[in-house]
Amino acid sequence: MSGIHTSNGIWPVHLKPKEDELLSSWLARLAMAHGQKLHTFCAMAWPGKAIWNRDLDKSADAEILQSLSKRTGTPYERVWTTTLASYEGVLYERYNRLGPAAWIMPVGVYHRTRRRFGLQYCPCCLAEDREPYYRRKWRLAFMTVCERHGMPLRDRCPQCGAAVNFHRGEMGDHRKFAVVSLTLCSTCGYDLREPVSSMPTIDASLPPAAPAEVEFTRGLLRAVDSGIVRISESVTTYSVLYFAALRHLMTILAMGDKRVEMLRQEVSTLYGVEAFSPPPRPRPDVQEMDVAARRQLLGYARCLLEGWPGRFIELSRKHKLWSSVWLRHMGPGPKGREPAAPFWFWSVVHDFLYRARYRPSNDEVWEAINYLKRKGEVPNRLKLSRLLGVAVIRREIC
Repeated sequence: MSGIHTSNGIWPVHLKPKEDELLSSWLARLAMAHGQKLHTFCAMAWPGKAIWNRDLDKSADAEILQSLSKRTGTPYERVWTTTLASYEGVLYERYNRLGPAAWIMPVGVYHRTRRRFGLQYCPCCLAEDREPYYRRKWRLAFMTVCERHGMPLRDRCPQCGAAVNFHRGEMGDHRKFAVVSLTLCSTCGYDLREPVSSMPTIDASLPPAAPAEVEFTRGLLRAVDSGIVRISESVTTYSVLYFAALRHLMTILAMGDKRVEMLRQEVSTLYGVEAFSPPPRPRPDVQEMDVAARRQLLGYARCLLEGWPGRFIELSRKHKLWSSVWLRHMGPGPKGREPAAPFWFWSVVHDFLYRARYRPSNDEVWEAINYLKRKGEVPNRLKLSRLLGVAVIRREIC
């Protein structure tokens, strides 16, 4: 960096990323350690390169990562793990650097401001940190409670409701000459480390996390670390296949279908999961929902996955949720066709919940046509479908 780097190219203060730290959080701490405003620090490090007008944690290129590796004396592999791209092969097969990615919550960057609630945090974790920092896992849609403190995560400022924009704390304020804190709301100045006991009314509706929720979250994080998930005593699969089915399960559970609603009601009654109300169309994707909605859907999915596949099959049969529902927009498909249902999920749905749709034969269709003609009626698809008891007649009618 011009003016403050040493002859060997390493910055005077070369902090290393903390455990599971986000790239953007690490950069902010580096700027703070050098007594610089964050945007000034980045402009000097990468002249002419746009840094904060996009989701840096998701879109950082090799130039940024290699530079950070060299100037902080950090192995490139460690620098790379601060990005969301490092979840490739664990949460998703292929990482989409510039577009939507499964499980990664969007932050909605607009003129360097994050308008969507894609970064969550645990106030207790921030309060306990000697140097507060933001975790990479807080960008994941399945993270709704803190696995350490057993409390719901927040996805916005409890006082003003603004999204977390820790990178804008000193921006535009000429009285501030450097990054001061990563925990103060950039809109109202509220300290995000405030304990639950002083939580404003905006968070009052968040129920405390149940032990089962916390343990399920820990299991998902173990899956991310190991890349393997043990679904039952006899079924083990790769994490990317588990998370693909889990996300699809949550998507189906968010539908406004009456049968799905009956299933949700029973699970809520039996297992104490907070009731979920489907959002109006167009329905947002799982990673675009707020923390309360994702938490409810994860609760339903957790209950259906417990004792796999017994409970799932029993409740699906009871509420007539057949393969046509559970495999909607998914299927085993030919090679190269997307999306494909993971076999551990597809095999259970296909073997126990498959109900083939009745399709009338050509002879039956012609018999129905002749029957209508004998009655003096003009055959059409609507009359034929009602007569044969099917939704659609796809054959040509002569």
